[in-house]
Amino acid sequence: MPTTALPRRAAALAAGMTVALSLAPVPGRAAPVSDPAERIAQAAEQLEIVVEQYNDLREALRETRASSAAIHAEMGPLERAIEAHRTEVSLIAARAYRTGDTRALGVLGTLLGAATPENLAGPLILLERLSRERHRTIAALTEALDRLAQARRTVDALVARQRSQERQLAARKLAIETELARLARLPGPDEPAAEAVPRLPEAVPGAAGRAVRFAYAQLGKPYRWAGDGPDAYDCSGLTSAAWAAAGVRLPHNAARQYRAVTLISRAARQAGDLVFYYRDLHHVAIYVGDGKIIHAPRTGTRIRIDRVDYQPIAGYGRPG
Repeated sequence: MPTTALPRRAAALAAGMTVALSLAPVPGRAAPVSDPAERIAQAAEQLEIVVEQYNDLREALRETRASSAAIHAEMGPLERAIEAHRTEVSLIAARAYRTGDTRALGVLGTLLGAATPENLAGPLILLERLSRERHRTIAALTEALDRLAQARRTVDALVARQRSQERQLAARKLAIETELARLARLPGPDEPAAEAVPRLPEAVPGAAGRAVRFAYAQLGKPYRWAGDGPDAYDCSGLTSAAWAAAGVRLPHNAARQYRAVTLISRAARQAGDLVFYYRDLHHVAIYVGDGKIIHAPRTGTRIRIDRVDYQPIAGYGRPG
C-alpha cells in the first residue's frame, strides 16, 4: 500500500512557518490606522488568518488519522494471510521431509522463520528447484510479508507525522488564545445586538436552497474560532455546516473548500455558491442572491449579511 504524502500545508507548518499576530496589513487592505476600532478590526482579521491555518492543520491531522486507521485495518488480514501461507508452507515442508528433498527443506525452513523480506534473498535463488505449486505458495507468502513490512513502515511514518501535527496544533491554539486575550483588553465599541432574522428573498431550490436556509437560520450567532456549530461558527465552519445540511461534506478550511468546489465565474454565481476572499483565501462566505452574502466575519462579531464585494474577492465556487 503506497505511503500517503504529507500535505503541503502541513509540511510548510512543520518547517517552521510563522504567522504574525501583529497589526500587519491584510492582503488587499490598507495599512493600519490610528482609529482604535479599525485597529481592533484589523487585528481580528489577522487572527482569522491564523484561525484558518489552525483549521487547515486540523483537517490534515484528521486525514493522517484516517490513513493510519486504514493501514491498521489492512494489517489484520495481512497477518492472517501470512499465517495461512505459513501453514501451507509447513505442509509442503512436511511432504519434502517425507520424500527426502533436503534442499527444499532448507529453503522452506528459512521462509518459515523469515520476519522480513530482506531475509529471503538468498533462499529465493533456490525456488527454481521447487515445483510450480510450491513456487506459487511460497511467492504468496513472500508477497504478504513484503506488504506487511511496507504497511508497518507506513504506520511508523504516520505516527511520526501525527505527533508533529498535534504539536503544531497545540502551538497554533496557544497563539490564537493569546491573541484573543490581547484583543479582549483593547478598548473598542461593542458589537451591535443581533437584528431580527430577515426573510429569504426568494425560494432557492435543491441542495443550494437547503444550504441557504441553514445559513439564514444562523444569523445573529457569534463568531467563534474553529467553531462549527451549533451555537457559534467561524467562516469556514459556517459554510461547511451549511452545505453539510444539504448533504455535501466540505472541509473546515476556506482554502481547502476552494480546492474542493467547482470554480465558477461571477456571472454564473447563484444562491448557495461560495465566495472566497483575499489572495491567501483566508475567508469564505455563502452567496444568498441579490448581491448579498451570509458569513461569520471575525472575532467579536456575529454572523450577518453583507454585500458580496465587501472585501476583495478571490473567486467563486459551487459545492456538490
